[in-house]
Amino acid sequence: MLFRKKKKEEPHSGDIFLAKGIYLEKPELQNGNIVLNCFLRSLIVFLLVMGSIGGFLSAFGITYNIGLVITFYLLLSMYFSFLYASPKMLYRDMGYIVFFIIFIGAIYMLRLHANSGFYVIINRVLKRAQGFFNLSGVREYEVQIDNDYLTVAIVAIFIGMVMIIILNIWMYSTMSMAWTILFTFPILFVPLYMMLTPGILYLIVLCAGYMAVMAFKANGHFVVFAWDAPFRVKGLKKDRITYTQDAGIFRQVLVTFMLIFFSMVVLTEQFMPPARFTTLFKEDKLRERTQETIGNFILLGFEGMYNHYESTGGMSGGKLGGVSNVRPDYLPDLIIRYTPYSNEAVYLKGFTGGRYGDNQWESLYNIENENIGNASVKDDVAIFKDESLLREAEQLQKSAAEAEQYAANALMDVKNVGANVEYLYYPYYTLFEDYSIYENHSLMPTAQGLKMQEETTYSFYPKIVWEDALGEILPKNMDVSQVEDVFLEVPEKNRKVIVDECERMGLTDEMTENEIVEVVRDYFQDNIPYTLKPGATPKGKDFINYFLQKNRKGYCAHFASAATLIFREMGIPARYVEGYAFSLETALASDLNREKKYEDYYLGYSAIGESAVLDVEVTDAMAHAWVEIYVDGFGWKVVEVTPSSSETEEEDDFWSAFTDFLNNNSVDSSDNDMVGNAGLNIEEYRFIVYVVLGGFAAFFVFAVGRTAIRKWLRYRRCHQKNQAEALIADYADICDMIRLCDGRFSYCKSHLEQLTYMCEHYQIIFDCQRMCRQLEQISYSNGSLLVEEMNELTDILEMIRKAIWKKSLWKDKIALIRR
Repeated sequence: MLFRKKKKEEPHSGDIFLAKGIYLEKPELQNGNIVLNCFLRSLIVFLLVMGSIGGFLSAFGITYNIGLVITFYLLLSMYFSFLYASPKMLYRDMGYIVFFIIFIGAIYMLRLHANSGFYVIINRVLKRAQGFFNLSGVREYEVQIDNDYLTVAIVAIFIGMVMIIILNIWMYSTMSMAWTILFTFPILFVPLYMMLTPGILYLIVLCAGYMAVMAFKANGHFVVFAWDAPFRVKGLKKDRITYTQDAGIFRQVLVTFMLIFFSMVVLTEQFMPPARFTTLFKEDKLRERTQETIGNFILLGFEGMYNHYESTGGMSGGKLGGVSNVRPDYLPDLIIRYTPYSNEAVYLKGFTGGRYGDNQWESLYNIENENIGNASVKDDVAIFKDESLLREAEQLQKSAAEAEQYAANALMDVKNVGANVEYLYYPYYTLFEDYSIYENHSLMPTAQGLKMQEETTYSFYPKIVWEDALGEILPKNMDVSQVEDVFLEVPEKNRKVIVDECERMGLTDEMTENEIVEVVRDYFQDNIPYTLKPGATPKGKDFINYFLQKNRKGYCAHFASAATLIFREMGIPARYVEGYAFSLETALASDLNREKKYEDYYLGYSAIGESAVLDVEVTDAMAHAWVEIYVDGFGWKVVEVTPSSSETEEEDDFWSAFTDFLNNNSVDSSDNDMVGNAGLNIEEYRFIVYVVLGGFAAFFVFAVGRTAIRKWLRYRRCHQKNQAEALIADYADICDMIRLCDGRFSYCKSHLEQLTYMCEHYQIIFDCQRMCRQLEQISYSNGSLLVEEMNELTDILEMIRKAIWKKSLWKDKIALIRR
């Protein structure tokens, strides 16, 4: 035993193999400062969490015990950093279990503090949202512990705990810059969206954390521990020579980042005045496009973000409250052939509502027949005569027959190409040849209405000029004996809200009918904005009450419904109407029908003079809701209360208006949803199209240009005058192609191994040994080859290149094209 022969040590034992015959001598490594290393990792986590949460709280001006928060963030970051870096999995698991037990206990003991702090933050955010989104009111949560300075700090610590755990795992595993930003920065979008800026110090801290993550990710040292085996790293997809980062260098880099961002802030404040920054900050088109939707979400939650039934905003059969966003497709619903006679909008009646029920207007037929076992033909005919305004049409017909000054008679052709087939769509004061078309309306709902692709002609008597005496009487002095009681009915659930709204508008019993209408119209225009995205009415809420008390914004159905009950409360008989409406501007944008004559479609007074016959496409965006009120001395008339951004225009000659339209080459967007400002203005969205297309174009040009430059440079290297250098470049390019298609080629370290792989894998016959000597001769010595040998090498390399392309999969071919 004493004289046992010593075992011979193998050569290069412990050395690192690089290539055949080439080894890296085993280095002598000295472990770095483990404590300082883990502390600096924890410092990155602290910077990210403090910058994110602290920036959010500072933006809303929420004060809290910052010293307590910083202390806990540092302690928690260091705890998890050292815990995750533990060399034994058992220690790590036990550490997490202990923390989990402490966390559960803290949540239980401090639950009231945490809830109160969370409610303080929510209330502050909602208060800012109320002013920013112009909301009438938002819910305020009750705070149980009145110590915001402490409770906000506690909830910030609890939220920070979760972020620290997740970020710490990333610090030791993926070190993903993208995931880090997605996890920490979105919380700052909330104040930034509402034009609040986080504190400068927090932004500097957050940016320094991001740059530190970027530095770690770039050098790949984040997966290495100081106690790992030399140059051996677990977790990487490929073996690589690496080493742990030096804590001292990292400390210097981190301080440098913070100084750089601090200098950037100082320079920005020096060269960009606050007024200029505020101006740029306000001009945010994305915020303008999404502000209404976000406001609805804050006010209504998810329920207000989707539609419960289809509706274009006007035609919904009296259903209310189930539409969050009006989404017209702008396709034709009706084709109208008529001749313009006034600057006023043309209204086509479809549905008439009488009694207001549970977020729905009941049709006149349901009201009349609700207590009758078997509805008679007479009942339905009488209802339709009242709905279609037979008595008023007969008055206007008599005026036209007597050739009175402002009387007129007109024809209108209406074709249904996409509208609801349950309704007729006819102009006001139409005289029907047969009023039995609505026979048994309640019992046979499919027996009436304008069928798809059906065309009919209506004869009507437009009332263009309204006498000054009409509507100048006090409602209490009106003769309403011929009006059904239901048209003065205000449901009890709505009465208080309607009364309060009348008082807010300043309506009194001493106002005439016209004065009341003007006050209501002006009040809506000045105080309640029109929108196609009002949000759906919350479940259990009344549509009209919610509109007037809470939401304070809406489209035509909101304004028409509320105005109907307001008029009734003031003693004016009123009813809710749905249908289609289009303006003169829409008609001017339509096609002239040169085959039809003006005198065949219109006789009598015209406010715009003799015009022409036009074919108008009425889209679903022109669906609308309005109000009919009863005027003593005449009957029912249209009242428009939906706010509009359009200016009131002077009565003008038709051909002058038509010429102006052609010169302007534009259509008034107010036609959408019936002369409301709901139209799709392409000009407002054009910049988005340009930005998107420009972004795609820039990306395409950049990608193609970068690829083209790489290919051009590679071509120049492989076709240079020095044939030996060209062969070396060509061979290197072929090796890159093979590595891109097959990662196993990377393990071939020498020319001989690479050429043997090519010969075997791509089945090309050539002398590997001879070609290896030739390549090494031109690569590593001053020797040269004969011209014939050079040409032979060139041919072989070209065959290999073609074989690579032929054998590559389609995804590899795409990669080869892009490289």
